[in-house]
Amino acid sequence: EMHTLVGAGAAEGAMDAANMLKPMLARGELHAIGATTLDEYRKHIEKDAALERRFQPVFVGEPSVEDTVSILRGLKERYEVHHGVHITDGAVIAAATLSNRYITDRFLPDKAIDLI
Repeated sequence: EMHTLVGAGAAEGAMDAANMLKPMLARGELHAIGATTLDEYRKHIEKDAALERRFQPVFVGEPSVEDTVSILRGLKERYEVHHGVHITDGAVIAAATLSNRYITDRFLPDKAIDLI
């Protein structure tokens, strides 16, 4: 949620979090990866040219159902250990497929992970 840095902690006459980080980013003392939506990027980051120069946008789309199955298979063992359960491969496939079909207000893999 990198867009929350813009204006964060700013009081009258004080710098916000983004302005405090800019010098360190410019000198290479701080390496950062931020996540935000395209709308929030345009609303907050693009309007601050100095901040925008210090980041390279990388657009990450929603994974396919097949990619989501692979992601879930990678998480499966940790979930089994943590919850003390066994998760079948059929359950993994069903979570990816059915969440994609029926949960329309969220994105993969998040909605499939919640089903697991």
